[in-house]
Amino acid sequence: MKKLIIKSVVIILIINLFYACSEVVNVSVPNGGNRLVIEASILWEKGSSGADQTVKLSTSTEYFSNKPNEPVLNAQVQVTNLNTGEVFVFINQNNGDYTISTFNPIINNEYELEVVYNGKTYRATESLTSVVEITDIEQEAIPSIGGDDEIKLKIYFDDPKGIANFYIGVFQASNLAIPDLETLKDEFTDGNQNFIEYEDEELLKGGTVTLSLQGISRRYYNYIDLLIEQLGEGGPFQTTPARLKGNCININDSNEEVFGYFRLSEIVNDIYTIN
Repeated sequence: MKKLIIKSVVIILIINLFYACSEVVNVSVPNGGNRLVIEASILWEKGSSGADQTVKLSTSTEYFSNKPNEPVLNAQVQVTNLNTGEVFVFINQNNGDYTISTFNPIINNEYELEVVYNGKTYRATESLTSVVEITDIEQEAIPSIGGDDEIKLKIYFDDPKGIANFYIGVFQASNLAIPDLETLKDEFTDGNQNFIEYEDEELLKGGTVTLSLQGISRRYYNYIDLLIEQLGEGGPFQTTPARLKGNCININDSNEEVFGYFRLSEIVNDIYTIN
């Protein structure tokens, strides 16, 4: 009889434990207000004039909200070449896009972005970074446990000697919605042939990959490399992501959180068909 009572108590405790684990816990996340989001990537493709450029402005929504960012419709945007004094005024398209068709990109010149929104002025400075040509694209087959080989692509290029260079490769597969980003610095490969590789188990034979090699600054490399690292983290014991701060600041309140980054890059694009 005593053993039966003990078993009954154990069973009740186990049942209560399962019920306790299934209880829904509502977490209250404070809403610190909307944040300005500045998407300002000035990309100059080799062989083009680089005159057509777009800056996108929006405001962020609450943390768990399913709503997309709200476009900013009432801002003023301009970019100034600090070497020449030339000012480029971007035209409001009333959908969050601010565009220009007369931009003049000059390698190694320093540019300043200025955004005026809700009576506040935001600024950021960056230099236009050059990039080399892609010399070769190589496809490899990586054996997979599932039976089908995993496809890997490598884009090769010759790194200039004696200069600290930083790169980002952007890979957009035709059957995937989100592009893949890969970064590289020439700290240990200066002046040699370099490559950036991309692989994904969902790449399909006969599909295409639109790829872009872009020259980036050291500051943007540090920013985007940390962002990619955080996006790739997973598992129950992952490190809590640090809040990333871009280079756009409120000139009167540097403590205000502003999302996004202003950067200028020369780029080379190509389209590769997987065989």
